[in-house]
Amino acid sequence: MVGSGEELATRRLRVAVAGLGVIGEGAALRLASDNEPYALCSALVRDPNKERAEELSQLRIYTDPEVLLVEHPDVVIDALPTGESGRRLIEAALSRGISIVTANKQAIAGAMSPLSMLATQNKATFAYSASVGGGSPMVETARKAKSVGEVRSITAILNGTVNYILSSMKEGASFLDAVKAAQDAGFAEPDPTADLSGEDARAKISILTYEAFGREIENSAIKVEALDSMLAESFVEKGGNWKQLSVINKKSDGGITARVGFARVDDDPFFDSIGGEGNALRIINMDGRDFTCQGKGAGREPTVGSIFSDLEAIARQPVGR
Repeated sequence: MVGSGEELATRRLRVAVAGLGVIGEGAALRLASDNEPYALCSALVRDPNKERAEELSQLRIYTDPEVLLVEHPDVVIDALPTGESGRRLIEAALSRGISIVTANKQAIAGAMSPLSMLATQNKATFAYSASVGGGSPMVETARKAKSVGEVRSITAILNGTVNYILSSMKEGASFLDAVKAAQDAGFAEPDPTADLSGEDARAKISILTYEAFGREIENSAIKVEALDSMLAESFVEKGGNWKQLSVINKKSDGGITARVGFARVDDDPFFDSIGGEGNALRIINMDGRDFTCQGKGAGREPTVGSIFSDLEAIARQPVGR
């Protein structure tokens, strides 16, 4: 939870927001609040003429990332809609010593090690808790598990949109109605392909393997099962509670296997209880200890909350770290 202005007064961060879509606008509006111990300095957008919320009407708007970075904000929040543009921005910012807080999992999956090294070399912070789990602290949980022992396996519900669709269909909704409801609620994009294809979960697996094992698994090595109307309707016909589960295992030879698929979880109280847009994570270490977390995995509020947790951590760092 973000601390009070008094607590963080010595580190009032100048923050720029890249992308003013659902997540970026939510972060910008919160930054613009007089109650926040941060200073919203500028934003990067694709269309500078688009009508914005009144609270952002005086905000300096740029369309060129290089111009945004000339201001040298303390932190850039990356909420850009594509992985390619996000990756370029993150690399450019970190190379200038500007810290990054990103919710853009497609921008960082597959590049966790080089981006972390770039941040270290330039005394910047590379924070990405919001890229996995929404309001569920999955990155933090993976770090905790790794800090106390060797991780053996990870099982997780990583996509809140798919979980919402499956939960809605279990309650009687059709596939198309469930998808539309997820879009109307702000859980799914107008084009839900990344969620339904499993690509969203695949990117999150890559990030979690970096946290848990210190290295990423090759994107092509992650087996993914897509969700379509026929498959979803078959779950309804079979009955029970079906979930999209991402499963990661460390083999005896040190290799890592990962897959995204569907399983019936009626006999697993932890995952069986995760409804709606929820996400959940279970990590089991080699010594048998387990670590779990759960929370809302989709939508503006939980993701923005995670972004601000990363901002608070940066604000608490010693000046000139």
